[in-house]
Amino acid sequence: MIKTIYYYRHGETYYSSKNMLYGDKEYEALLTEKGRSQAVLLGAELARRPKFDLHMVSPLPRAVQTATIVQTHLQTELLVEPSLIEGIKEKREDTWARVEKLAERLVKLPEQTILLGTHGFICCCLAAYFRGQTVKNMSLENLPTAGFGWIELEDGQAKRGCRSVSTHLNPNATPVPEVIHELVGIK
Repeated sequence: MIKTIYYYRHGETYYSSKNMLYGDKEYEALLTEKGRSQAVLLGAELARRPKFDLHMVSPLPRAVQTATIVQTHLQTELLVEPSLIEGIKEKREDTWARVEKLAERLVKLPEQTILLGTHGFICCCLAAYFRGQTVKNMSLENLPTAGFGWIELEDGQAKRGCRSVSTHLNPNATPVPEVIHELVGIK
């Protein structure tokens, strides 16, 4: 059985536009005008994908704002998922453990096409987990704001995926095909 997990990073906030770290309730950042526009473009792109059975989002305002805008393009249920929250003040290993438990839960869910609205480091952890990496050797290639990636699983094993899709953010640019990586035999 094939399951596809899509994940996206929230739209631009003031902090992300300045490459500043933030992450917990002290920094309940909201989207900038550009971030709201990015979310519209992201929603339009995701609406072109297979229908999502489930859309889960981090409870932080920037992620909820993005998901709410994305959701206007989709016909699916939106659920807040605390495991998707950014953990800036959390130890890297603790964030990894939380995301690992979430990934294991996602594999067991009956839904076949799942969409996750979250934060940059959580996207890195999800991609690394399904690529068979660990917290110690994971790649830290951050998604751009409102960028997304996906992992296709067959019987719980990663088969192929795309790490970063962001061409939808520049509709006037020449379309670039997604770089799909074969992941046979991983996780």
